[in-house]
Amino acid sequence: MIDNESVAGKNLIFLISQPRAGSTLLQRILGGHQDIHTVAEPWLMLHPLYALKAKGIETEYDSNLARNGLDDFLLNVPEGLDLYYEAVREMATVLYDRKLALSGKSYFLDKTPRYYLIISELYRTFPKAKFIILLRNPMAVLSSTLDTWFGNKIDILKKSLNYKDLIEGPRYLIEGIEHLKEDAIVAHYEDLVVDPEQTVLRICGKLEYAELRFEPRP
Repeated sequence: MIDNESVAGKNLIFLISQPRAGSTLLQRILGGHQDIHTVAEPWLMLHPLYALKAKGIETEYDSNLARNGLDDFLLNVPEGLDLYYEAVREMATVLYDRKLALSGKSYFLDKTPRYYLIISELYRTFPKAKFIILLRNPMAVLSSTLDTWFGNKIDILKKSLNYKDLIEGPRYLIEGIEHLKEDAIVAHYEDLVVDPEQTVLRICGKLEYAELRFEPRP
């Protein structure tokens, strides 16, 4: 197997937020660095890590039976759940590293807002990764969501999956920050808009990568 230390996520940066919270703007700024590669929204880690959850999955097969089968399988190996996390880590590392190899860059930025649902699992999978949690005033997120995707029709929004983003997203993000503790790099959309230069410089300073230094423009 691949050495755990080498696949612990040292070359990964996760950018997590509610949808419509400004994560694309921050992604584009950070992705402009010569050493950072990023692509749209990979959603790469949601399926394998959500397989560990007892609810919240809709499938054509019985997801409860699938979870029970996974539990039974892991009961019969001495490593237990740790083995599953190791396997997911190795699988994801192959995919992330391939993207980096093709790009010629050193760090992969995965901007997938709904990783707010799996922050603790993601952190357990990649304990050496960097986690940027982007927050925005929930009322501004609501306004942007309604205007951009739902024609300002609240009744249509309430029937969509985006409603969960608005109602439960902030709680998951705060719980994620509490779980990550000092490893959470917290940024605010409002700060990014008012003073993008200083906000990005502060984020890069917290990334603690010697080569990741954004030089202020003259």
